[in-house]
Amino acid sequence: MKIIKYIFIFSFVLGYSQDKSKDNFTAVYANACNCIAEISLEADDKNKQIANCISLSLEKLETNEQSTSEQSAEVNYKKIENYLVQNCESLKNIAFSENKKFKHASSENVLAQLAYDDGMEYTNNDDIENAILKFKKAIAIDPKFAFAWDNLGISYRKNQEYDKAIEAYQKSLEIYPQGRLPLLNISITYNLKKDYKQAVIYYNKFIAIYSEDPEGYYGLGLILYTQGEQEEGLDNLVRAYTIYTAQNSPYRADAAKKIGYMYKDLKNQDKLEVFNKVADKYNLKVQNN
Repeated sequence: MKIIKYIFIFSFVLGYSQDKSKDNFTAVYANACNCIAEISLEADDKNKQIANCISLSLEKLETNEQSTSEQSAEVNYKKIENYLVQNCESLKNIAFSENKKFKHASSENVLAQLAYDDGMEYTNNDDIENAILKFKKAIAIDPKFAFAWDNLGISYRKNQEYDKAIEAYQKSLEIYPQGRLPLLNISITYNLKKDYKQAVIYYNKFIAIYSEDPEGYYGLGLILYTQGEQEEGLDNLVRAYTIYTAQNSPYRADAAKKIGYMYKDLKNQDKLEVFNKVADKYNLKVQNN
């Protein structure tokens, strides 16, 4: 079996989000995010296209800088990646979108589909109240419209109406039990409600179906760690990080940062043996720069 060694740059994890350098990356960030906005939600190679957007933006930056060494290019790439994870709405839309190829992703009823489309337009304009009205209209016309239930749940969650959001996600899962979006979002919503037991149950359901999707391990890891199950929580976070890295996903930057926080926390508790045990399991090598 091929063993992959993951080099974890500790200084980046703890200090990167607070980098105070005066380099002006504003245009580069904007170019990368605008490029990502052009990627189709139906694309099968989203991460590859996202990486290409970052690389193209990075090329423009490097033409204006004297230093174009391999090391500086890698640092700049990670800096752009980290910024996009935190600030690029288009990246979030792509990362947390559902594939529309399953049966209940759209409605054969024209009126239901039109109401849903209106709801999405209101959502894009941050008009949550009208979005809720339109999604409710869509499901009243077509109760089997899973995507309408999903987005009704998302709208309720944005309004902090968590019980209503959970009810909407559960309706979607009754229609399509393997739905990636409702499984992930119901886990997140239970977490927001501080019902960690149910959140863990649904994250595990998500992982059972989508074992190659890092989002389940990421969310589960954070809950377990904060609930005192440090080794298991860290294990899930590192697993998410390795999958993000293998997929060349920009979300590896966020996972790396969280692992860095855990490293610091365990070090402060004089429990680095927990970190080292998990790091050894995943061939994770920590470099202190």
